Amino acid sequence: MANEKYALLDTDFISKMHLIRKDDQNKLIDKIMVMPNYTFYCHEQVSVELLRHNTVGPLEWFKGKVKSKLIYLYNDEMILDELTAIYGDLALVMYVDMLKTACDAYKDGYFEENFTEMSKINALYVGRTEFLEKLTLDCETIGAGKNLGELKSYVLLQALNMKFGQRVYVFCSDDKNARNGIVAMGGANCISVLFSFVRLQKEIHFSREDAEPYIKSYMSCCLGKNQTTFRIQDTSKEKRMCKVPCEQVFDEIFAGKIDEMRTGNLKYI
Repeated sequence: MANEKYALLDTDFISKMHLIRKDDQNKLIDKIMVMPNYTFYCHEQVSVELLRHNTVGPLEWFKGKVKSKLIYLYNDEMILDELTAIYGDLALVMYVDMLKTACDAYKDGYFEENFTEMSKINALYVGRTEFLEKLTLDCETIGAGKNLGELKSYVLLQALNMKFGQRVYVFCSDDKNARNGIVAMGGANCISVLFSFVRLQKEIHFSREDAEPYIKSYMSCCLGKNQTTFRIQDTSKEKRMCKVPCEQVFDEIFAGKIDEMRTGNLKYI
């Protein structure tokens, strides 16, 4: 389909969007899921990360969407299958290369420091079973708190780019540093939580009236963290990021004064 869009959902986006709601039956993330012509993907590590968040709601929501095939769940073996279809015997080499790229986008030296077993193997000569065993061992050793979910999503992102031959949308964290890692790899359009209001306006004609209860919910989340402004790129030659009061940003989004950027930031038109 010519207008088909492929999208990756990350853990932070799912968790935050699940909190933003009109009521218990109407969550903002469900609006995202009904945007036309989008096919959604996740790495299985997302379910592990959601479990670690220790909140039942997002995990149950996620499992329901996977079961109903509204989200396609990939594991590392399935990524290898995709790479094998494209690169044949070089699939393992390509996976290592993509993992290194993902690690470098996150932090210099991360691969060598944390994927010690993978660093030792020669992917040209190791068997697939041993390869996956070494990868699993490294992942288990890395454990919680080291952004493994983001890294696995970065690997899947690269695989999807190769599979579909087009830019993939990444529904991701509001955190600038996390988005920068995705942008650094290329081949993605980042959509943050705030950005999603612009995207919904374009995709499903989400009006200010429709959005109002979700805006109030989001503002409540922001105020709970003492956040009263968003950063928006101005129209100056220097393209400065300016702090703008949250409520004003929403007014200007629905007045058509603010548009999206590939980085996940917003800009004045």
